[in-house]
Amino acid sequence: MPDEPIWLSVAAVATYLAVLAVPGTAIGLVCRLRGWLLVALAPLLGYAVLGIAGPWLHLMGLPFTVLTAIGSAVVGVLLTAVVVYAIPASLPDPQATRRWSRRDNVAVACCVALAFVLSIVVVVLAARGELNAVLQRWDPVFHANGIRYIAETGDGGLYGVSSVNRYGPEGSQFYPNAYHLAGSLVYLITGGSVPLVMTAMIMPLGGIYALSMAALVRECGGRAAFAGATAVVSAVAASGVYESISNGLLPFALSIAMTPLGPLAVLRFVRRPGADTAVVLSLVCAGMLAVHSSALFAIVLLSLPLLLHRWWRHRDRVWRDVKRMRRVAAPTMALTAPHLLGALDQASGAYGYRPWASDQPIWGALFNLVAFQHARPEPQLALTALVVIGLIGYRRLGELRWIGGAAVLFGVLWLLVASFGGVDWVAAISRPWWNDRPRIIALAVLPLCIIAGHGLALVYDRVRRRLRPRPAPMAAAAVAVLFGAGTLAFGVPGNVDTTARLYHNGPDDTRETLPVSEGEIKAMRVLAALAEPDERVMNDRNDGSVWMYALTGVKTVAAHYDENVPPKDAAYLEQHFREYRTDPEVRAAVRRLNIKHVFVGDGSRFPRVLPDPGVQGLENADFVRLIYRNEDARVYELVP
Repeated sequence: MPDEPIWLSVAAVATYLAVLAVPGTAIGLVCRLRGWLLVALAPLLGYAVLGIAGPWLHLMGLPFTVLTAIGSAVVGVLLTAVVVYAIPASLPDPQATRRWSRRDNVAVACCVALAFVLSIVVVVLAARGELNAVLQRWDPVFHANGIRYIAETGDGGLYGVSSVNRYGPEGSQFYPNAYHLAGSLVYLITGGSVPLVMTAMIMPLGGIYALSMAALVRECGGRAAFAGATAVVSAVAASGVYESISNGLLPFALSIAMTPLGPLAVLRFVRRPGADTAVVLSLVCAGMLAVHSSALFAIVLLSLPLLLHRWWRHRDRVWRDVKRMRRVAAPTMALTAPHLLGALDQASGAYGYRPWASDQPIWGALFNLVAFQHARPEPQLALTALVVIGLIGYRRLGELRWIGGAAVLFGVLWLLVASFGGVDWVAAISRPWWNDRPRIIALAVLPLCIIAGHGLALVYDRVRRRLRPRPAPMAAAAVAVLFGAGTLAFGVPGNVDTTARLYHNGPDDTRETLPVSEGEIKAMRVLAALAEPDERVMNDRNDGSVWMYALTGVKTVAAHYDENVPPKDAAYLEQHFREYRTDPEVRAAVRRLNIKHVFVGDGSRFPRVLPDPGVQGLENADFVRLIYRNEDARVYELVP
């Protein structure tokens, strides 16, 4: 990729945060959010605004642009104000969380800031300083094409992002697009390349996760030491967001980073039902659904132990809470009607659900969970020790004792998927997460991070008692040193190795063996100068050319590695394109797709995946002429 200045990367990160924080903060202030709640919920509320606006603008025939996004945010704030201020505020919460002192707030802010720094450092080192490097795993090309598609077409609909690869009479498929809507705004505002924009959106993920966790601990009455410790642990745990990132599961990793905000919003609403808390709960659910379909299932499951814990102590509240939450469900379903209808269409469509059928030994799966290691090179045993300490001091969790139920619930789900993934009923209950181990373990370690954070806070208590009468910052510094040493530099080296797979596809890959190589990128740029605006380039689905649209704006016949239910013309050409002279159906498909050039790379998404037969042997074909060649790619032009 051509070099892009470092200031552009900084601008992209700042723009991304502003795109979320500005509308999210405005709505949060209207809903009477302040302090940590406002800061933590603002990004998710911003995603809710974008995720709701894009599909509805499309249905109204309006494009999604910077101006219409701003207009939608203004309308969203005004409508929120009408709802909140038209209904009298409810009584103050009798179980309001304890107030932290100024010193407490500063200490937690430092912990969250450290989490953001760790997250950014991990991603920068994983990309080896090339912040515009192409993301090499399976899914990122889909998201990259989606971001560019929305930016170029203004199509904010829920079927648009997949239309780059799924086109023609068969139609495209539903996909939640809040992630892509936000990315398109960053792309339009900064002018950076799509890979740079995507990396900018990845860099703060660990910090957002830590912020969400700290806010949940605070809302549940946790003290500052507990919240700050949980934030740092969350930024160190590889299975939280880093392993999802390394697998290219970018919208899912984003949803995990904000999942703790689901039970937070539920708890605020059941404690103090009112228009403001109801709007926040509704927008949290809508935002999570717009980011990733499975996210709504995740926050429901995570909130269930919280509610059961509340109802066990106060059984008279069960029906009242359920009835009030039902009232919130109706407007939420109205706001997200396009998403709900799209999800139903996807579930009944032709795109098949193929479970992974994992059969890992159960003891190995259990070790992966408690050692915070799945794709990471080595276990994080320091976090395991903190979980043990946290469990020993379980009674001191206070209002967060329900997190143990969440740990059991998600832990059992992980063991089932990892060890019995091929069983029909296991595949069925894990379908929202595609029966995928990296997704399930991210959910399973979330409650463990809170328990480990509690363990770290208990260690801090012990160290502080030993160091008295010395000031608390000295104890905090001592614990930070111990934790940093125990986790081997806050887990940075191992997390870098894990996250680096996003950019390098595996520990053994080199520049020459990457699915998207530098030579292929050069050839794509050469072809972009030759291609006509309305043509599709014939290509091999298995090489780096699937990135051509995201990098250059030139559409290809195949725009994703995924061969599941391709367009009929694409499927036929993949097998028979080289029969152009003798097969009239090939020539008809070429005319329909307006193919004038052919791109053939030399790589493959996996070493054992063979190139498509249709583009093999073209060097001897008489219907194409070689017009460009380098060490990694060839570009042909069709001749009469």
